[in-house]
Amino acid sequence: MDDASLTGVGAPADRAAAAALLERVGPIVRRALVARYGSEAGADAAAEAVAWGWEHGDVLTTMTNPGGYLYRVGQSAAKRARRRVSRSAFPVEPVWHDAPDLPGDVFDALFRLTPDQRVAVLLVHGYRFSYRETAEVMEVTDDAVRNYVHRGMRRLRAELEPYDRRDL
Repeated sequence: MDDASLTGVGAPADRAAAAALLERVGPIVRRALVARYGSEAGADAAAEAVAWGWEHGDVLTTMTNPGGYLYRVGQSAAKRARRRVSRSAFPVEPVWHDAPDLPGDVFDALFRLTPDQRVAVLLVHGYRFSYRETAEVMEVTDDAVRNYVHRGMRRLRAELEPYDRRDL
């Protein structure tokens, strides 16, 4: 069995293009899925999305928004996994080396946001993605991302405000 039959990508140029694409969008998709589903379920969903990308690299390289498509593949994987396993808590400490360094109270507050608000807030403020980049990953409009970020930040400020006053 050759490499092409294992990866689903034909010629070596196709494999190289798929590898470059997955190297570029894989971390973005992982960050978004971890933000939405938590560290364990999000990482598993991202792994499944990237595996799908390797299998279907020839199709993925022709898409206009491959990161957004892989995000949706990851969402489907997370939903399937959620049906099999009970929901786990959002992480109380960062798991990834590039995760934003936040205290546990902030992670608890982030968990109480809607999934779309949490993804938008973490990508825009935690990873410094632009609204356009976040919109492409989430496959929504820039205005929707602005609304998610605005509403999410308003909720975070309201929940974390007592902690600020306590420290004064």
